Amino acid sequence: MHFSVFLTFSWALFALVTSRSVPETSNLPARRSYKSITSAPSLVKRDDYSDAVEKGKDLWALLQAHCDREVVDPSLAKLKGELKWDVMDADKEDADDSEPADGSKEKLDELGIDTCTPFWQRYANSPFQLVDGESIRSQFANSYGTQAGVIIAEDIKRIKGSPIAWSTVTALIWEDTCKNVDKTDPKSLQYIFQDNIVNPETKVFIDKVGMGKTFKPGQEGFFALLGSVNGKGTAYLLLQHSGIIGKKTIKQIVTYKAEDGAYQMYLEFEEWKQATAPGPCTSTNTPNDD
Repeated sequence: MHFSVFLTFSWALFALVTSRSVPETSNLPARRSYKSITSAPSLVKRDDYSDAVEKGKDLWALLQAHCDREVVDPSLAKLKGELKWDVMDADKEDADDSEPADGSKEKLDELGIDTCTPFWQRYANSPFQLVDGESIRSQFANSYGTQAGVIIAEDIKRIKGSPIAWSTVTALIWEDTCKNVDKTDPKSLQYIFQDNIVNPETKVFIDKVGMGKTFKPGQEGFFALLGSVNGKGTAYLLLQHSGIIGKKTIKQIVTYKAEDGAYQMYLEFEEWKQATAPGPCTSTNTPNDD
């Protein structure tokens, strides 16, 4: 395919933003007493899968060249103050009970990752907005295991068109948890887990490419999962926030089922190395948003 056509097609895909589908809640409690209702997988058009594969290829090309667009993020203080986001602080008195959700803990233990260190569950809720007569807001709840080098995405809902994305909020809270809570290096991030995946398209994609499998760059399953709703946010985090987490790329994506049947996957990172061939970076060819 001619390179200019590839770029045109590539960035048309970046304009397509899909919000994560999880139940709306009025507030997220400090602990993991809530659990998303698992949606039954629905039929997904073949074009949706093909689009995800193509978007995954585009994201991977950008990661290979590391076409970073360091976004001008609000500080966490501005997010909580001027922008009026409700951001949960890490409760140090709760450190002994701060452990990962069961579905992710099983795999972390299997990987030999220490889950006895704190996994701080911190949510971030945007102010309510009136959309089509309904008062709704973006809600991001993750667990941050800074000593283990792990972020676990647990409950995510973004209002479509919201100027602040999951990747931005997650990077800011990861940095804050590393520097101000655990005194660890933000560049230690090695994994992002997607816990209890409820998005029906992602679940159908996993069924199509295979549950309980490992996908490496170059495989169709890798691109499909990277371009899915539950994968692309991680790519944007790597591309837009290397100033916080360092320059990283994705080593592999692994799918698996938790003991309760929940769909899970994780993305493992490795340090980025300069590509030998020129990458597709131009002044306009930079990542947008998840």
